[in-house]
Amino acid sequence: LFAPSIHQNKMSFEPPKGLPTVFDPSFKNVGRAPGLEIWRIEKLKVVFKDKNDPCYTGKFHEGDAYIVLYTKNKPGTNSLERHIFFWLGKDCTQDEYGVAAYKTVELDQSLGGEPVQHRETQGFETNEFIGLFKNGVQYLPGGVATGFKHVEKDSYTTRLLQIKGRRNVRTFPVAVDPASLNEGDVFILDLGLTIWVWTGKDASMVEKRKALDIALSIRNDERGARAEIKVAEQGKPEEAEFWKAFTTASGKPKPGRITSAADGGEDDANPKNMRASRLFKVSNESGNMKVTLVASHEPNQPSPFKKDMLNTNDAFILDTGSPIEGVMSWVGKKADPAEKLHCMQIATQFIKDNGFPATTPVTKVPEGSETPLFKQHFSVWPEPNALKPGAVHPRPSKIEARSFDMNAKGTREVQTMVDNGSGKVEVWRIENFEMAAWPEKLYGQFFAGDSYVILYTYMVNDKKCYIIYFWQGLQSSQDERGASAIHAKNLDDKLGGEPVQVRVVQNKEPDHFYAIFKGKMIVHSGGKASGFKNVKDSDSYDTDGIRLYQIRGTSELNTRAVAVPERAGSLNSGDVFILETPKKAYIWKGKLCSPEERTAGIALAKRITPKETEEIFESQEPKEFWEALGGKAEYAVVKDPAAVAHPARLFQASNTRGYFYVEEIFDFDQEDLIEDDVMILDCYTDIYVWIGNGANAEEKKQSLQAAMDYLKKDSSRNADSTPISVIKQGREPPTFTSNFFAWNPNKWSEGLTFEQMKKACTGGLATSAAEELSKFTGGKKYSFKQLTEGPLPEGVDSQNKEASLDDKEFVTIFGMSRADYNSMPKWKANNLKKKVGLY
Repeated sequence: LFAPSIHQNKMSFEPPKGLPTVFDPSFKNVGRAPGLEIWRIEKLKVVFKDKNDPCYTGKFHEGDAYIVLYTKNKPGTNSLERHIFFWLGKDCTQDEYGVAAYKTVELDQSLGGEPVQHRETQGFETNEFIGLFKNGVQYLPGGVATGFKHVEKDSYTTRLLQIKGRRNVRTFPVAVDPASLNEGDVFILDLGLTIWVWTGKDASMVEKRKALDIALSIRNDERGARAEIKVAEQGKPEEAEFWKAFTTASGKPKPGRITSAADGGEDDANPKNMRASRLFKVSNESGNMKVTLVASHEPNQPSPFKKDMLNTNDAFILDTGSPIEGVMSWVGKKADPAEKLHCMQIATQFIKDNGFPATTPVTKVPEGSETPLFKQHFSVWPEPNALKPGAVHPRPSKIEARSFDMNAKGTREVQTMVDNGSGKVEVWRIENFEMAAWPEKLYGQFFAGDSYVILYTYMVNDKKCYIIYFWQGLQSSQDERGASAIHAKNLDDKLGGEPVQVRVVQNKEPDHFYAIFKGKMIVHSGGKASGFKNVKDSDSYDTDGIRLYQIRGTSELNTRAVAVPERAGSLNSGDVFILETPKKAYIWKGKLCSPEERTAGIALAKRITPKETEEIFESQEPKEFWEALGGKAEYAVVKDPAAVAHPARLFQASNTRGYFYVEEIFDFDQEDLIEDDVMILDCYTDIYVWIGNGANAEEKKQSLQAAMDYLKKDSSRNADSTPISVIKQGREPPTFTSNFFAWNPNKWSEGLTFEQMKKACTGGLATSAAEELSKFTGGKKYSFKQLTEGPLPEGVDSQNKEASLDDKEFVTIFGMSRADYNSMPKWKANNLKKKVGLY
């Protein structure tokens, strides 16, 4: 990647000294209809481009500067909102940059000063800018000064993306340099028509899957499915081809040693190039423009910034500390005209004076139009007459296992609701990236493959207050989720920044969300296809006449129905299910379902199907019921009422921080099972130790011991009669899956070949924790042949193989007892191990 040369030459263009009052003729009548309007700087003048110009498809010349006006309808109103982007090619001149910057101010003023301004630089464009163009941004050589007219097909800029994180995966651009790689992360080398995915040997499974998703998105959405994706795993033969391509693209040789995962930084830490965040006041009160530091904080430290630090009479510069978010210029409504005029110029000079890359993004944020990205840097940002951020759905504090007692009940904050849900509700579904009004008769009904935006309006002291929920189905595409967040932000801006935005993921809904739909919430399978036209996707709905819904909840308020796979294994005796068949519907009541679930099942069945409904109890099913589910099969049967009286608890166990820790996950669902860690599920009558495919040996050993210690310390049950079972990812029994609402049995098998699925499904379902732990403590013994031929059995210490050798064979091989061997000096014992072939 590169830095524009915009600061390297003296600027001959002299911008006016005050706010413009006369506007360029090409700005007349613009911004009056939704869409894009684009200008290019040509010979120090702003020239409006015809709609047929390649720039409207995201193609920009590297030697030019452009101004892009994006106008959009504000949902539910007849008004418009506008964003102005000025884009700088890597070879544009200082003069072109100056004209683009000032003309952006001029365009802003011609539109009343309301638009949000963004500075974009080639190779470092924001997602918001790239999202304006269906096929992304494409760079063309030359510029107006060179008279270059030819558009070269398939011209792309090489880039390197880093994918990092376990629970919250981040993706960010890094230098196209072999030194950028590390063994703990995944990287995408985008060469245009060839896309390489390189996986470090210690990268997490989450990172690997995310990287493939991103590579597919680049290929399908930006390259029209014409690019080839190649995967190179560190240490594998195919890596040689990757390094040949990488060294050619970067012009640098393969390093002798790849940076280790430890030196690459913790997955949950900020990028290494994060710097301190700072807030500055920009004032012209003394007659001279003065920039004064207000507050600052180091990365990963609590932010001291508060909303009341901003003064409507001044302008402020927020240095986010992030090379991705860059610098933001906040302008008060009553700021001095000079402050309004020069705010972007001062922010740009700030970047230069601090030695930041010229590619650092700069955004102008007018007072009252603050974006969530801006607000997130303030620890205190009161929202008028509404909930504080996060108050609707509080989460407990994370407690590290160094002082963590699994037997101590975690403290969960009580959810606060602003009212009883009797306010006004408006719902939109994301369709082709836009908000489409959802029929009022379907309020409360969602599709798991879609994302929605919900505006809730309520009154406090005769004043309207708002909450914006954006609900994301577990099967919805990444672009639909992104669009829901963008539209939530746009709706927030439309309402003056007063609403509280709440992201809601399926099965993680807060109580107030349930309340506004008054116990009528239903989640159907399928949904609307992605808006990308070149994605091989289509609308997906359940149309075979058979549908199965699980009813679950703890009160009339939060009981809801969610579609689950139409098979007997989805049932469990602790819940109510609704089965719709081509001829009739059944309300199936498990033996230990709650009264609230039985009542809700009857009410929700009327919303799900108009067909005749029959209520049946567990063990009294007609043959037609089982036929619709493909035959009778094993499902989770709850035999002990004590299990119902003690809600299940889920713990995550990991050593990714350099030490072993355990933390409890509240309000859990299947998405909380992390593939690279070990999870402990306490169902009271049973305890399960779930082993993710990417969990390491030390995590397994420590987790098994933690589960056994946890049970021993619990005086409310008999440790000898409570089994601790070890299960592997993808082989979960019904007694485990029944504790997860709307379990998806295909979550970890989708996309695998038959051979991969067959391999993943071989082996027993569960083993005892004691048996598994013995593998790691030397308790489980193996033959000499097993320890010397082929891969070592799981849990065997390669430096201490003799500890796992069968007792009888030990005497035969070593010619002495184990006790005599253990009493020998270490050097002598090592020599003996070498002699017998166990070293």
